[in-house]
Amino acid sequence: MAGCCAPGEPTCACGTKDILLLACSGGSNVGQIANDAAKALDGYGQGSMYCAIGVGAQLPGFVKDVQRKPCVAIDGCGTGCVLKTLENVGVKPAVHVVVTELGIKKHGAFDHTNDDIAKVVGAVVDALAVGQT
Repeated sequence: MAGCCAPGEPTCACGTKDILLLACSGGSNVGQIANDAAKALDGYGQGSMYCAIGVGAQLPGFVKDVQRKPCVAIDGCGTGCVLKTLENVGVKPAVHVVVTELGIKKHGAFDHTNDDIAKVVGAVVDALAVGQT
């Protein structure tokens, strides 16, 4: 299904592979949900998953890429590590989604559902669609 939305989706940001998807992958369920959502978005052609750690380490090639292309930051919780990583290199993401702000409670285990991932994917797709109007 790479390249566009799932069948039946009313709106999507089709053809947005130039968007970089940077996700939390922290040690909790919401970090893993953020990471899984970014992988799903990449798989649906809604952007390209990108290395937030490379940006955080301020490796020149990674920093240059996020400064040249629109970015989506998907944070697991309000600590906002991905957002802060981008801000530290002078980048404001086009979209910032926080998993816990979508009603998903943070806990220390890694278990989560496909519905959790879908909620985050939907929030990103909706925000990208708004940005294209």
